[in-house]
Amino acid sequence: MMLVEFANVSFAYDGAPVLEDVTFSIAPEEFFGIIGPNAAGKSTLLKLMLGLLTPDRGTIRVFGEPPVLSRRRVGYVPQHPGFSRQFPVTVVEVVLLGRLGTGAGLGGFSRLDRFKAIQALRAVQIEDIARRRINTLSGGQLQRVLIARALACDPELLVLDEPTANIDLRAEEDIFALLREFNRRMAIVVVSHDVAFISGFVNRVGCLNRTLACHDTTDISGKTIEELYGAPVRMIHHVHA
Repeated sequence: MMLVEFANVSFAYDGAPVLEDVTFSIAPEEFFGIIGPNAAGKSTLLKLMLGLLTPDRGTIRVFGEPPVLSRRRVGYVPQHPGFSRQFPVTVVEVVLLGRLGTGAGLGGFSRLDRFKAIQALRAVQIEDIARRRINTLSGGQLQRVLIARALACDPELLVLDEPTANIDLRAEEDIFALLREFNRRMAIVVVSHDVAFISGFVNRVGCLNRTLACHDTTDISGKTIEELYGAPVRMIHHVHA
């Protein structure tokens, strides 16, 4: 069974088409990248996958169910943190938010919740900064915190929207190396602005510009990217150890 299935999905904001007739699927343990120009519908596609939006036409299934019924099996890293960096909260407190809806009752977080939060911090290699305030973190450290928050719910599918935007190349490489390790036990969907960079990590690429076309990474060429972005693009091939 495919983990994610889109069939002839279309969506518009106030009558303005954003996605048209999108059909694709994602297999278990796949590392799937989504690329495209600004305003191509990338974040909208992820929100449809998460059940945060409802398609105007077509059907979406995640783990064989409507997305709203599968949310507890999906970890999500949004493009923006969703809270002020100046908010007086620690790293581990942010990660604990990923446990909401997994069984924590009115009495607060359980011992299991706290164990899972520390386990997630250990997975992204920042357990040593668990008690630091988030306003003291670098951009790369904050991205690891957000990934840990998504991992805290023990997801079977990890969805990330531009997880390495506005961080340096070394931090980007470190985060994608972590994602490649996580891909051994879960499927991953990642939106990225860096076409050439993600080709060294993902299995397939979905080229999105209102409609979507899927390619194996070996099939991505300069011509493919020029057609997607509507402008000449120089392809640089990276080799990652």
